[in-house]
Amino acid sequence: MKWRNQLFISLAMTIPLIVSGCQSPTGSTASKGDAGEKKEAVAANQGKVLKLMIPNYFNDIEKKQWMNVVAKFQELNPDIKIDLTTGDMQVENGKLTTMLQSGVTPPDALLINAGAGRVKILADANLIQPMNEAYKQNNWQDKIKPFAYNLVSGNDKVYELPHSMDAMQVYYHKDIFEKQGIQVPTTKDEFMTALSKLKAAGIAPIAVGARDRFPISWMFSTMLESAAGRQAMEQTLYGDGKWNSPEITKTIEMLADWVKNGYISKDSISLTAADAKFSFLNKKTAMAFYSSQIIVDAVENKVEDNLGTFTLPSFIEGQTSAPASGLGTTWVIPAKAEHTDLAMTWMNFVLSADFSKVVLSDPSYNYILVSKNAASQEPAGQLLKQVMKAVEQGSGYNPAVFIGPETKEAYFQNLQGIVGGLTTPKEAADKIQAGKDKDTAAGYKITKK
Repeated sequence: MKWRNQLFISLAMTIPLIVSGCQSPTGSTASKGDAGEKKEAVAANQGKVLKLMIPNYFNDIEKKQWMNVVAKFQELNPDIKIDLTTGDMQVENGKLTTMLQSGVTPPDALLINAGAGRVKILADANLIQPMNEAYKQNNWQDKIKPFAYNLVSGNDKVYELPHSMDAMQVYYHKDIFEKQGIQVPTTKDEFMTALSKLKAAGIAPIAVGARDRFPISWMFSTMLESAAGRQAMEQTLYGDGKWNSPEITKTIEMLADWVKNGYISKDSISLTAADAKFSFLNKKTAMAFYSSQIIVDAVENKVEDNLGTFTLPSFIEGQTSAPASGLGTTWVIPAKAEHTDLAMTWMNFVLSADFSKVVLSDPSYNYILVSKNAASQEPAGQLLKQVMKAVEQGSGYNPAVFIGPETKEAYFQNLQGIVGGLTTPKEAADKIQAGKDKDTAAGYKITKK
């Protein structure tokens, strides 16, 4: 998943917070009859500091969301102090692995950008702890949605506790569609007609910040779900399916056609994620492909009421499509964590109804949580409600969070090359497949449970 790292350059902004709690590590609350155990727990934890590190805030609105979360944890856990920091939580750029490999004691729990490929890198380097025992002790398997558990439990050891999922969809300005007589498209022909109408009216149809890689991946993942199909993607990600197969090559050709026809500006290759987001939120373009994380920016810019969202229709006759997806963020525990017991307390809180009520009652909240408690809580925000309803019907794949390092590098570079007119669809497909071949030869493989 991201704009965080372009918008917030500093590695960590420390926010010391004194947080309280009156629970054991296996629950959010204590019953009235266990006052003695509560006192023992408080005495045991008194003076301990739980260090947490999360991704950089999008803006002050998201910062306030986390402050509300911490305030609730403080209400439940008066015996624990929390040292909360923010930073660059992507595995790809090496900052996170460098921190974990250093001699400095790391945080007790990290909320990182999720993905089988990312977590595997940290696990293979013995930089994070397996959580199998914690899953058993805390019954976590039954507290998260089955699809989320299946994504992280394909191997013998489980190294993460999923927090949120991504759901890539098309976001659009309602008033632009209305003025141009465009209905929300439900078929390939209707979507292509919408692109043509917008272009003819002098309105840029699609915003994408291709310079920063991830935005073009968000868009292309939805195109793969619609044009290549979920079965082809599952075979490619988990099996021996090829990136230069006819289905995927055809989708790359479609991307090239969108650029050629002016639906995506060639200037997109020089636009950062922040540039494209600014252009979209200020109605310079009609549509953009985002995850629900755009919601907090829409609220900040006071345009959330004018935004709508829809799933890109299937371009395959007789099939339906779903939002391209994958885990968005996930909790891991560093191998050198000092207070694993306190990390368990925090993670149980994150899965609790208390946490879900705090965040989902906020209309600006922008994460699709994967806990079952969150599934039973209706979000206050209308955009988030729409997205959560869409993923109830199923979800596709955002390849960037599944593929290995060589594949990922080729994937990003060649999608950028298509937008910039620097490569052909066939060359791009062949190079991405060559990346997969290198990863396979190096032993990279993910397993679907």
